[in-house]
Amino acid sequence: MSQQRIAQARELFAKFPVNDLAQFSLAQALVDAGEQREAVTHLRELAQRKPDWMVVQILLGKGQLALGDTAAAKATLTHAHALAVAQHHDGPREELAELLRTLD
Repeated sequence: MSQQRIAQARELFAKFPVNDLAQFSLAQALVDAGEQREAVTHLRELAQRKPDWMVVQILLGKGQLALGDTAAAKATLTHAHALAVAQHHDGPREELAELLRTLD
């Protein structure tokens, strides 16, 4: 199922390569399938284009953490936490605060 979802997301992204939602859908499918390295590549591009997209920052930070890049993950997740506070997202704010405590 996950490979089918990835294939569908790749097809959509190929049709609309400058569409952020198409790229996000592909990144999400890759994350769900455990394909962190490729997901992080897409998430990094999205984060550069839209640095205030909190969900992208969270997934990017978690992906960096999964790949063992703790320093980058901490910086990304700190930024995501600041976005959660600024955007009044209490659930993600609490989750990120807890995750960041584990990285200290």
